[in-house]
Amino acid sequence: MSSLPDFGSIRQPAPKIRTASSAGTASPVRTGSAVARRRHSPLFAPLAACVLLAGWIALSAIGDQAQTFSVLIALLANFIVYTDAADLLLRLYARRRHTSTSGVELSIDLAAAAPTAVQRLVPVRPYAIIASIYNLDSRGELDEFIEALGRYRERTWLISDGSSDRTVRRLRQAGWHCIDEPVNRRKPAALRRLLDQLAPQIETVMVIDPDCRIRSLAEGSSVDLERYIGDFQQSGAAAVCPRLMIEPDGFLTRFQAFEYALGFRIGRRSLADFSITSGVSVYRREALEYALSRHSLSVYAEDLENALILLSAGERIYYDGRLVVSTEGPGSWRRWFSQRVGWYYGLLKVYTERFTEVRRIRRRAPFAFYHYILYMGVLTLGLHLVKMLATVLLIASLAAGFDHLFAGGLLPDTGLANPLYFATAVGCYLTLGIIALFTIVPEAERGYIAPILPLYLLYTLIHVVPMSLGFANWISKKICGRRLYHDHYEAGERVHAIPAPRQASTETVPVASFSRSRL
Repeated sequence: MSSLPDFGSIRQPAPKIRTASSAGTASPVRTGSAVARRRHSPLFAPLAACVLLAGWIALSAIGDQAQTFSVLIALLANFIVYTDAADLLLRLYARRRHTSTSGVELSIDLAAAAPTAVQRLVPVRPYAIIASIYNLDSRGELDEFIEALGRYRERTWLISDGSSDRTVRRLRQAGWHCIDEPVNRRKPAALRRLLDQLAPQIETVMVIDPDCRIRSLAEGSSVDLERYIGDFQQSGAAAVCPRLMIEPDGFLTRFQAFEYALGFRIGRRSLADFSITSGVSVYRREALEYALSRHSLSVYAEDLENALILLSAGERIYYDGRLVVSTEGPGSWRRWFSQRVGWYYGLLKVYTERFTEVRRIRRRAPFAFYHYILYMGVLTLGLHLVKMLATVLLIASLAAGFDHLFAGGLLPDTGLANPLYFATAVGCYLTLGIIALFTIVPEAERGYIAPILPLYLLYTLIHVVPMSLGFANWISKKICGRRLYHDHYEAGERVHAIPAPRQASTETVPVASFSRSRL
């Protein structure tokens, strides 16, 4: 369950104009027939697919009872379904134990965060919002960035990571703090350089990406940034991860919106004070400096590496979803595929390189052992070949179902491709999705996500392809010194490469298997 930038290797993204519908959670503010068509037409395709899928399941179940049905093959084919279901239920239980009874969206019982808490008199200590930027002006994204962070301008410090356009000049003319670095260091190294330049009295830093927007109280957050940082400073933790959500923008983002809701509201929230940061997180300055001083400075799974370094040193990281930050997801399947290949290459890379830290973290709590050893190490990495086999069986079952539905007679009747395997899997996954929809997804976002639930199993099966390719890239690079597939992150590891347009908003991997988003 669990878990951005431009992932295309050639074409740069067209600048997006944020409307009321993209800024909110689901629906546009304007009225009229044209808006109504834009509001409802995206639902036609998923609803039609759901009707077709339901009819296929019914006909397959009725017409194929005489075929050979193997219980063992059915269990193997449904391996992904059953492990995701067990993981979801276990995380729901862990979330209940770790969270305060007040219902506040926190992974720890932070007394100051309760709605009835008295506003503390201790003032918020100095903090800064920091970001690494690259050629925002030439990509048409600078105006949008200025608008998104304009109210925090005085507290924002930027580093231009080798920009060659007018980005730095325009920002300085507008009164922004911006350091101009002629060398492209990529995000981890650029942030380490920026921290060296900050005033010594700044104790807290919020790392953010240029395509992100901090949502106000009217846009989904339940506390303002000042209160959020004040609570974090009083907690004494090394870092806190806010809730990251995908802005509505097409059919593909509906799946990602579900992923992100699960990855943050159940994945990170179930991890108590040994949670994982994301591309948007608040750090104690000295903690971030410590992590970056020991960091590989690779852009792959950079935030997972930060978290492992800090947690293994005995630091605490928690999740606080009262602050909501929105970001744009990849707008095409090609960019999505490149993103996921990079995610899972980074997961295997960081997990193997930082396994010593993982072993230290597992001793912190039984659920830490489950997440960092059993879930990440065994279910996600160790048993991936079993997931690949289960995916093949389900796809064969799906093909056999359509072959029977349309009386094609192209596939032989065999126990390895019984349509009931896929029918069982999609029924179980739909039930699991409905449970997650009403127990995890915020009420305001359910209408946007609900239409894709019947198709979510197919999305999960497709996900196995970039996962496998990401793992194969790591193996290929270890053995042959090169990769099978060049994802957009790879430029960050080449010394003289020109960086790909737009960096990711979050560079980690799945936190809970049902959502496949990020660890």
